[in-house]
Amino acid sequence: MRAYHIRIAVDTKSLPFVPGSVFAKLPAESPKTTARPNATYNPRGKDYRHGPIRIDWIDINMSDKSAQKAPEPGREPAMAAFVPTETGSTNIPFGIVHLFREGAMQSPQDLKKAVIADAPDRDGIMLGVLAVPAWMTPADFLAFVSPASDGITHLRIIRDTIPNRSMVVIKFSDPTRASEFIEAYNGNPFNSLEPETCHVVRVLSVTMEADDPALALFASTQSLYELPTCPVCLERMDAAVTGLITVPCSHTFHCMCLSKWGDSRCPVCRYSQNLMSSHPSSSSSSSRPIPFSNPSAPIRSTCSSCASTTNLWICLICGNIGCGRYGRAHAQAHYQTTTHLYALELETQRVWDYAGDGYVHRLIQNKADGKLVELPNASSSMSTGTTSQRDAEGGLGPGPADALSAEKVEAIGIEYSYLLTSQLDSQRAYYEEQVNDLNVQLADLNLKLERMRNEFEKEHVLSNEAMAERKREEEERAASLSKDKVKAESRAEKLIELARRLEKELSAERAVSEGLIKNLNKAKERADLAEKSKQESAAKVQDLEDQLRDVMFFLDAKTKIEDGGGVEAEAAGGSLEIIEAPQSNAKKKKKKAK
Repeated sequence: MRAYHIRIAVDTKSLPFVPGSVFAKLPAESPKTTARPNATYNPRGKDYRHGPIRIDWIDINMSDKSAQKAPEPGREPAMAAFVPTETGSTNIPFGIVHLFREGAMQSPQDLKKAVIADAPDRDGIMLGVLAVPAWMTPADFLAFVSPASDGITHLRIIRDTIPNRSMVVIKFSDPTRASEFIEAYNGNPFNSLEPETCHVVRVLSVTMEADDPALALFASTQSLYELPTCPVCLERMDAAVTGLITVPCSHTFHCMCLSKWGDSRCPVCRYSQNLMSSHPSSSSSSSRPIPFSNPSAPIRSTCSSCASTTNLWICLICGNIGCGRYGRAHAQAHYQTTTHLYALELETQRVWDYAGDGYVHRLIQNKADGKLVELPNASSSMSTGTTSQRDAEGGLGPGPADALSAEKVEAIGIEYSYLLTSQLDSQRAYYEEQVNDLNVQLADLNLKLERMRNEFEKEHVLSNEAMAERKREEEERAASLSKDKVKAESRAEKLIELARRLEKELSAERAVSEGLIKNLNKAKERADLAEKSKQESAAKVQDLEDQLRDVMFFLDAKTKIEDGGGVEAEAAGGSLEIIEAPQSNAKKKKKKAK
């Protein structure tokens, strides 16, 4: 069985963060539709597959699953077991899902070698189911694979802009269960009412990457090639899964899809061998059978953008059909986007040049007079000349006019072929010139990128050195600051201890001062009492001195009177009066005056 690789190219403008794998932890969001608006007209020329992508994921907790024990047979009835799972949906605004297939068949030995030599995803435990119907939800798919759900650990349903092209990626716990799943489900129908069958393939890697033009070179670098899509059903074409058929114009389709195509022309380039347009008067018996044609089906072309059936123009370069400028001008829009100059009007078979803004269909030379006349319309030639000539000859087979008309049409066809070849050559030269210019620009950009990379590396080295120097200085400064911090903390502790000691001493001094103040107040009170008692004692002493003086004076006077004579004798029998002593204030004033 061939191995496959799945790459999801994500537009980084719509989704800045791109997970490395779909089996990583994805955010749970409300599911959105993957239908792309305005899918028929692509003005920017992007890949038609570019559009919204939704990943429906289911993670099964295998630890709780293995912890459950199965009941013994015949002992207990069957009981339902609850298996915890995590489900959700992740919306990717814009991206493309690429499916690559390896060129050689992968045997189990090759897979084992790939496990040893390559990525960790190459372990044989991942399988993919391609082209899952759109009506199947994650619950429906789990119900479909419920007999093999014991070995499933992760399940991812990848949906893109095409509803019938969903893929399911299953991750098993071991390779044995994956092999059993392939044997049990590969080729089985999803249900008995629908024709879709389950196509199981081995998947070696599933990655999510940013949308990069270098992804187109992935197949050439790793011997892989991307599976193309069928233009009819838009599903991937894989010869190992279904039959393919290639038409004469080298376009490939599914056999079933091309068998349902009722037109005689190629669905892609409108290549046709319809003899009614090249030989309008020839009988059907002389024409060759047209491959893949249905004679009963009407040949009717429509505009590829608006499905209009009138005033249609077909591009002579790529075969795109669009309506004219009197409709919605989709043919002119195709010219503006692709610069394909020439378009053929289907009704009149005339060619229009968009650059010269005029008709450039070939003129034919009249055999009668040699003048250049315009080639008549195919419809008018069918309806006038050939009919009258056939009526004149009895209506039996083609006449000379029919042969002349066929010759003219063949000549103009050759001229158209030459014109188309020259235009294709000019287009090829133009595209080669554009490719060369792009290669030159790419080389210049690579040189600029290399120069910018070198400058960036130099700046990076310089910035790293400056950062290392700054880091070293910051570390030294931090070390010195830490030392200063330690010193400051020790100094602060000493100051705190000193403040505490001084506070204690201050408290003691305050207590001593309060005691001294109390003692001083008591001493003052005692001094006041002593002074008062001293004053009282002094007053008493003064009084006693006065009394003593009076007594001494009395005794002296008595003695003198008794002993004396004369005048002193006259004082005998007299009375004595004691003069009061002067006040102490008067003595103090006298002392001050002295």
